[in-house]
Amino acid sequence: MFKQNTIQSRKWIDLSILNLSTVAFLGLILRSKILFALPFINYNHLLEAHSHFSFGGWVTLILVALFIHELLPESFSVRPVYQWLLGSIAICAWGMLVSYLVWGYSTISIITSLCFVLLSYIFGLIFIKDLLKAKLESSVELLAISSIVYLILSSSGLITITIIYFTKSFNAILYKDALYTYLHFQYNGFFTLAIFALLFNLIAEGTSAKAKRNIYRFSLTLCISIIPSLFLSYLWQDPNLWLRIIAMVGSILLIFSFYLFLVCALSLRDIFKEERGVIGFLVMLSMGSFMLKIFLQSFTIFPVIGNAIFGNRPIIMGFLHLVFLGFVTLFILAYFIKKGLLNSKIKWTGIAVIVFAIAVILNEVLLILQGMATMFIDGSSIFPWLLWITGILLFTGSLLLAIARIQTRRLL
Repeated sequence: MFKQNTIQSRKWIDLSILNLSTVAFLGLILRSKILFALPFINYNHLLEAHSHFSFGGWVTLILVALFIHELLPESFSVRPVYQWLLGSIAICAWGMLVSYLVWGYSTISIITSLCFVLLSYIFGLIFIKDLLKAKLESSVELLAISSIVYLILSSSGLITITIIYFTKSFNAILYKDALYTYLHFQYNGFFTLAIFALLFNLIAEGTSAKAKRNIYRFSLTLCISIIPSLFLSYLWQDPNLWLRIIAMVGSILLIFSFYLFLVCALSLRDIFKEERGVIGFLVMLSMGSFMLKIFLQSFTIFPVIGNAIFGNRPIIMGFLHLVFLGFVTLFILAYFIKKGLLNSKIKWTGIAVIVFAIAVILNEVLLILQGMATMFIDGSSIFPWLLWITGILLFTGSLLLAIARIQTRRLL
């Protein structure tokens, strides 16, 4: 059980939900800027601030906190070094928010980002060392360690972009590949593997020996698929034959991961049948988003599909939101409720989750429809308005989650 009885563990949940609300607010302002003049806001600065704070202030902060307090024994998780690291990550995340918002892509914001990267290195070294002593299930250990390794590897993309910036040797292909490398290792590596590490650790006690074998096969295949599937992100530049072969291997591994996930789901169906109501609803949406992610990602090997996706901004944004909101965020909310970090008996919890989940679904549908519309027609001016309304719903849902968290704290 997450250590709710300690101030150290409670404050990271409180801060993460506040940060989620901030992310939703920034997203709403971004969509407002498309429709209204708002001359006092620099769109590009706001976009950079939104993306960096989404990663650092919400997902990374809460995943690191959950890793510390859920996967490590209490004798390790209460160590002051982890509280210092979480605090430093939170400060850096807010530093990135302010610096990108005010100065955009500048020396100050880049230095702040590099400090965040350095903190991820330090955390990774300390956490992996402690995790190896925790004696967790082999699949959980594999997923958790791999997720941290890919978090560290994702920094290669940021470092490359930083070198391009400081040397002023802008190369469009190198820049785009560096960006895709960063996003791939974050979304498909760190985020995805961390979620499954938490999920499989949560259900470990009630899992049969057969199910554990299926889980390990799925986990191993998924972890191995991350490197070769990275090359799917490079297909936009029409690479040579060898890069295409590696990308094809990645696509095959993703399809195999999809199959093994279905095998796992079937072997775990009795466990998931016990989860009804809000938790079951959120887990279903989250895992459904994961399956859709794998399916879409694997089929980018085909040039017709890959070129259409990598050249279509709404489709790209739809894929990123599918993972960030549909898969990761909805699972974390289900995890909060399962652990009592959001009390399911409080009416605001149910309302908040429904509003937020509906907004996530609408957001995804609208982005995909907008992307398809730009492929076949000139698009429609109604999409920015509909996406703006969806942004309002996302922000409203996040505020209701904050209210539900406050009421939950009062009952502790």
